[in-house]
Parts: sequence; C-alpha cells; structure tokens
Amino acid sequence: MTELHVHHFGDPSGEPLLAVHGITGHGRRFRRSGEEGWPDRHTVAVDLRGHGRSTGDGPWSIAQHVTDLLDTMDAHGLASVDVLGHSYGGAIAMALLARAPERVQRLVLLDPALHTSAENGTANALAAIAFPGFASPEEAMQARLMGNDAIRDAVQEDLDEHLVRGDDGRWRYRVHPPAIIAGWGELCSPVPRLPVAPPTLVVAAARAPFVTPEIEGDLRAQLGDQLTLVRLDCGHMVYWEDFPGTVAAVTGFLSRPS
Repeated sequence: MTELHVHHFGDPSGEPLLAVHGITGHGRRFRRSGEEGWPDRHTVAVDLRGHGRSTGDGPWSIAQHVTDLLDTMDAHGLASVDVLGHSYGGAIAMALLARAPERVQRLVLLDPALHTSAENGTANALAAIAFPGFASPEEAMQARLMGNDAIRDAVQEDLDEHLVRGDDGRWRYRVHPPAIIAGWGELCSPVPRLPVAPPTLVVAAARAPFVTPEIEGDLRAQLGDQLTLVRLDCGHMVYWEDFPGTVAAVTGFLSRPS
C-alpha cells in the first residue's frame, strides 16, 4: 500500500474534492483554486508517484497511479468523491472511474490530456531524457511564462514549491524523469473506456492541442448528455491563465445536485 503525499486546501469539513495533477506537476498547484476558488470544499490534492514529495519508485503507469489514489483515498477515509484532474490527471481520473466507479461521483477534467500520437509522445519523452535543467530559477521562470507575464505570481509559487537545485548546480522540477517518460508513453494509448457515465465537466483550453474535435467526439459518445463542455480562450494551464473562468465553470458544475 502506498499513501501519496497530500495537500489539503479549503474547508476541512467540506465535501471532499480529490485533485490530480498532470505530468511534471504537483498537488500544491491547486492551492489557489482550493483556497480562493471553491473554499467551501475540502480539496485533497495529491502528489502523484514520481512527482513532488511522494515516492519516486516505479512503476509509473496509469494503473499504478490509480492504485495509489485508491490507497490514499482509503487512508483518508474518502469513500466516494468528486474527482478533478488536470492534463494527464484527467486520464488518471477517468481510469480511476473505470476501475472503481463506486468511488467516483462526478468528474471535473481541466483541459484533459487523454491521448496523443506516438510521434508526439516519443518526442516529449526524448525531450525529457535530453533536458539539461535550468541554469537559474529566472531561466525556469521565463521558460514557464512564455511571454505571459499575467501568470508570474502563479509561476513563482510553483517554482518555490517544485524547483530544486541538483548536485550539478542545475535547477530541475521535483519530478523523476522516468515518471515523465512513462506518462508520455501512457498517453499514446487510446482514451480510457468508461463503464458508467457520471456527470462530467470538461474545461477545454482553446489555445492548447489536447481537447481536439476527435477527443470531444469520443467523450460525447461515452458520456452523452452527462457531459458539460466549456471552452476558455487561454492556454493549457487554465486555472492559472483564466482563474475566474475556470472557477465559474467548476463551481457552477459542482453546485448542481450530484
């Protein structure tokens, strides 16, 4: 049994919301969302295996991530919860539903990364292998901003938690490279199949390549009228780049009777 490192935000007595980050991420990325966006909920945000402050040991498959989530839910007394997943965390959230539908009430998928081509998956995995690290935190900041200075505060908080200096003097995220490579390999698989169709919100980033017409069609075929899709005119980090729009979509969805 593996209990993941967990960050708690919002009202400890509120309805729990299990939050799952993506490749290279960590649970503290949901701090502002949990404390300011939906503070009445108890956001339970994990560091996935190979990420943040959780164990770095493999395997790093989606199947193992699901097992880790179930172990962590058991350890925290979470019988059945709403699950939020960003990016690759969306694929893991769907896989959790597929294995244990009785443990998932509703899905909130923030610009989910559910499938990529073999070529793209390979390119990203090779980039992770070749990545030399950053020369300084400022270099990491500029790489993350990509010219969008409006998210500087969010990126600074992210770097404060997640950027560490190695023995070689270079700066890298608190992630085990094999976990990154495994994640991109998993995303080359088909979109997860769901045994049931719970109420599901998808917040899609119009400036990101993940929720394509094909992915949207797959989700509509699986979820039917249980799917709510909101498109925001921003990039992949929707809860950084359009915090008000993301909060409005999520709180509006979660306020409906489950």
